[in-house]
Amino acid sequence: PLTLSARELQVLDWVREGKTNHEIGQILDISPLTVKNHIQKILRKLNVSNRAQAVASAVASGLISGSEPSARAS
Repeated sequence: PLTLSARELQVLDWVREGKTNHEIGQILDISPLTVKNHIQKILRKLNVSNRAQAVASAVASGLISGSEPSARAS
């Protein structure tokens, strides 16, 4: 079964919202490079090529909702 870590799900929620790696890093208080690494792992786990496909795949499989994130970190 496909599993993403809690942090990967947080990152993917913000990708769905159209945030850049830099913006996600600021929101989650991690570096943009760490965000990039999370996204690369997400793409591999979901077997997709880009951020849009990752979001579509995650929504379709029920990993994330198609609406606003349920709990946002400040």
